[in-house]
Amino acid sequence: MQEIIKIIQVILLSSVKFVTGPTFAYYNKSHDFSFFEVIFYSVLGGMLGVVVFTFFSDKIHQGWLMIKLKFKRTFNNNSNYSEPVADIDTPVKIKYTYVDGHQQPKKVFTKRNRRIVTIFRKYGLFGIAFLTPVILSIPIGTIIANSLEPKKRKIFLFMFISILFWSTLMVSLFEIFHAKNVIDLQEQITK
Repeated sequence: MQEIIKIIQVILLSSVKFVTGPTFAYYNKSHDFSFFEVIFYSVLGGMLGVVVFTFFSDKIHQGWLMIKLKFKRTFNNNSNYSEPVADIDTPVKIKYTYVDGHQQPKKVFTKRNRRIVTIFRKYGLFGIAFLTPVILSIPIGTIIANSLEPKKRKIFLFMFISILFWSTLMVSLFEIFHAKNVIDLQEQITK
């Protein structure tokens, strides 16, 4: 039972913040995972995160926009002043313009947005997928990929390749440095 809990922990950690999954699995002292088990569970978790955030990214994005709009309204309406009143004797012409409440707000290009678009234009989906496991995190990278690429199969393929690459690289580096530390320790003991 404890082994299943550790496996679920590795999968869930890998599905949100990928770097922590293999690290947790490799350095977990209560259960030793093999080289291939660490890779398998971390790739499984990473792809679970990609699938979940691919199919629910639209809902997450809409919820995020609603939360931002709610806070924007809360802070804008929290004023100490009343509505303006015109205190004049002559008639006043008032013009009204129709504002669509469902209209999407204009996109604001921040420094971060510009970098992401530059990466996408220069390297395509491969660049976004390559950076997702280690820099962007699975949720953010998947949502960005879904907003820039309409083909979900292509997103899954590129994310799978990237997650498999980073998982194999990380676990290999853990093995190399762990073996080097064990050899150094044995040499110190034998002296």
